[in-house]
Amino acid sequence: MNTPFSRRDAFGMIALAAASVAAGITKSANAQTSQPRKGNSDIYQFSVGDFQLTVLSDGYGNFPAQQPMWAPEATTHDLQQALTDAFLPSDQLTLSFNPVLIDNGKDLLLCDTGSGKLLEPTTGKFLQQLQLAGYQPDQITSVFLSHAHLDHLGGLITDDGKPVFSSAQHFVHDREWDFWTSKKPDFSKQRLDDKTKTDLLEFAQKTFGTLEKTFKRVAAGTSLIDGIVVQAAAGHTPGHTALRIQSDKQELVHIFDLAHHPVIMFRNPSWTVAFDTDEALAAATRKKLFEEFATNRSRVLGYHLPFHGVGHIAKDGAGYPWVPEAWQQT
Repeated sequence: MNTPFSRRDAFGMIALAAASVAAGITKSANAQTSQPRKGNSDIYQFSVGDFQLTVLSDGYGNFPAQQPMWAPEATTHDLQQALTDAFLPSDQLTLSFNPVLIDNGKDLLLCDTGSGKLLEPTTGKFLQQLQLAGYQPDQITSVFLSHAHLDHLGGLITDDGKPVFSSAQHFVHDREWDFWTSKKPDFSKQRLDDKTKTDLLEFAQKTFGTLEKTFKRVAAGTSLIDGIVVQAAAGHTPGHTALRIQSDKQELVHIFDLAHHPVIMFRNPSWTVAFDTDEALAAATRKKLFEEFATNRSRVLGYHLPFHGVGHIAKDGAGYPWVPEAWQQT
């Protein structure tokens, strides 16, 4: 029987995080200061063939490493040991939030938009990073939503209900749209408490209702723009998707929330998270795609993996270790 995990437990650690985002972040793209900038980079640019990709940190969140939020399939000892073996705290998980901008020379495609002001204070930095990278919201031509959880769509509308990316065509998988806009979505296989499910649903419906005329519903196999193709990756949500990004014989697969943490869901792909709408399907999808990516030595990018989120997936017995890519100097 599913065990509830409260909204306070799920999101509260972000608000109570001991460390805030590094001080000294420039407040606008044009700001000038005589003081050295403090903190590490929040913007990372790299290429896939002729495409330029820019990872724009929305911040991070700290979560208690406890069940049933994380790895309810494991024993407490095994969960803690997996983290300890990776030289990580056994009582806390840190997740990055990594929206990505893709420039193919004709279009500017934004992949997810961060949490907006919903999970402050350590998140909600995305729009600032976009401007620091030299872009304004009205320059974005396309926005792709991997799934309708608030840490991915929170940056789509303003506090007063206006579109943030007013010039953009928005895309989402048709199954994702149908699920969140239905009168009674099926959350029966999810471990979250009823209040959290209601909150997630209400914000998704508010966002989709506000932006209905700007959204185009797409199926797996759809080419969003030249070189960007939608791939089904259901389980975390019914219409959760990945993107295949191809240019000049190079490819990167954006896996979004196929896995949330670089240790527990890679070394143990059967371990899940309470936000999975269908745990069994999420785990099965992860194993199938991890096997494919490991076999093909695919380059991948993950939304919640440690910034910059780019790397490869290896194969080691029943596990698929995450191998981060070395930082590129550009």
